[in-house]
Amino acid sequence: MSPLDQLYSVAHYNHGRLLSAADGQAIYAVNPPNASGARSPDFILEIRRDGKSVIVAEQQPTLLPPFCAERHINPDGTFCLYWGELEPSEIESREAAEVWWGRLLTFLLRQRSAAALRRWPGKADARAHGSTAARFQAMAEENAAVLGPKFVASLREDRLRLAKGRRRDRIALVQDGRRLVAVHRGDRRVMTLRQRCKCDDANNLRLPLAACGEHARQLADLVLNLDGWQRAEGDFYRLLHKEKHVCCGTMDDCPLAKPAAK
Repeated sequence: MSPLDQLYSVAHYNHGRLLSAADGQAIYAVNPPNASGARSPDFILEIRRDGKSVIVAEQQPTLLPPFCAERHINPDGTFCLYWGELEPSEIESREAAEVWWGRLLTFLLRQRSAAALRRWPGKADARAHGSTAARFQAMAEENAAVLGPKFVASLREDRLRLAKGRRRDRIALVQDGRRLVAVHRGDRRVMTLRQRCKCDDANNLRLPLAACGEHARQLADLVLNLDGWQRAEGDFYRLLHKEKHVCCGTMDDCPLAKPAAK
């Protein structure tokens, strides 16, 4: 079965109603139920075969903007449902089709919330903008996982910040306004190894960073990966500015609405 056939086989169970199909594409009316039970207009979507997977977009920009990076809609109008470098998107089984529909329904529900809130409601689950930033994000997530679940939660909840020191080769990691560590960029190391480790077990073990396994390296890598992530997303938006893309005006604090950073 083709990817489109696999999707059709479970569409009825996923709030999708086929309107037409021809030449490797299908038009669906999709209406995921709101938690409140309130009725919303159908999304009219065009799904096109792309090898072993598919791409999907609103047939005509009606309920969604034609492009919005903050809402994970690509410049060509297609939806960003997968991170292709890490997440398989092939639809070769009923199970894969169910996963695809599940991602689509979550995406559409979040679009409704984003339209009302003017911010993306699923930020913790979203990939960074651009493949380079997404790779840095994935590496930062791996670093946080080594340091413990509380660190993972802080990263997902966007509670970690970077602060540049007086010297350009040093970066500080700040959590909820509290400075945790400073890292030397060139040497990729934490500046002070005598301080207590910042991992989840640090309060119980009372170990200095130098004696807490590989956590000094993980903290340094976390800071540098967060810095790379931030820089790569800046490059992503500078490229959009250069290509003359315009902010759709539906999201607060959109970087595209601001003058291009130098």
